[in-house]
Amino acid sequence: MKNTAPYDEAVVLSPQWLTELLGAKYSGAVVTGTEVVERLETVATKVRFRVEYAEPTDAPTALCAKGYFNPALRRGTRTEADFYSLVAHHLPLRTPPCVHAAVDEDTGHALVVMHDLVAAGAHFLDPRVGYGAEQAAATLDQLAALHAATWNGKLPVLEGNFPPRPVSLSKYLTVDQLQSQLDDGRAQAISTKTHSADRLIAAMGTIGALSQEAGTCLVHGDLHTGNIYQFPDGSPGLIDWQVVQHGVWALDVAYHLATVLHPDDLAEHERELVDRYRDRLAAHGVTPPDRDRAWWLYRALLPYGLFMWAITRAVDRPIIEHLTDRLARAVERHRSLDLLGV
Repeated sequence: MKNTAPYDEAVVLSPQWLTELLGAKYSGAVVTGTEVVERLETVATKVRFRVEYAEPTDAPTALCAKGYFNPALRRGTRTEADFYSLVAHHLPLRTPPCVHAAVDEDTGHALVVMHDLVAAGAHFLDPRVGYGAEQAAATLDQLAALHAATWNGKLPVLEGNFPPRPVSLSKYLTVDQLQSQLDDGRAQAISTKTHSADRLIAAMGTIGALSQEAGTCLVHGDLHTGNIYQFPDGSPGLIDWQVVQHGVWALDVAYHLATVLHPDDLAEHERELVDRYRDRLAAHGVTPPDRDRAWWLYRALLPYGLFMWAITRAVDRPIIEHLTDRLARAVERHRSLDLLGV
């Protein structure tokens, strides 16, 4: 294909482009038309569409294209496309089947074309949806599968493509800019000692240094409920791999549990859920981290999630406030910044 990641949504949905794409993968796939079912636009645009073919074929009839089609929002990264093209097929976890993932090396535009899971019966969750401990255990099982498959360099191809992010993210805003966002009402429930841009930026540096210790793996990096889908039987899958990176396993576990569980449920169940995660690692053939060290890392890495939502702007305000509040409460309850020595 001459253009593997067009910026123009009309090109991606055109029978000519899709025939060239799908015809190389599915015998006899000649596309005659497409129909948009739904368009969701944040920074990236997700277009769900039906596909019509000239003749019967085993090619998918319902697809979803994810790209940066809006000219005003063309600032996405290649990370997710690289994830699907390089490693997703190696991993024993549930994520959307991908038929195409590419980056245009001239423009930098990243495009992913996946099966439309809604058409297959999946339900995508809202970032503010309530989660119970049993549901959290099921998503921890998915994280354990991801982490175990990439534990301590099991997939060498990952090293150069998905570097750790805490240190680079810590430079995203100045101290004054970050403090201004912390002061805009998104984290009202925490004390001024925790409500500190200086300490939060320093925490990201310390978390980055921890990525050198044993137990590093590929981590999702942003697993709140808005990045989870469920099938009718309740089984979960993971989506939105835009900040996937190498890091300590606890970065995912801490962020996930603190965002999906109500603070009271988190306090009641987090220790047993961390133990559950360790058990699942062992089931996948990985020697799990020491129980006390695992508990320390879980509590110490909570500021990563708080920082991520402290710097967030291009998301609906109620979501920002909901997730920032949950993460801030967990950081404060565990005195995570003190644990990191910042």
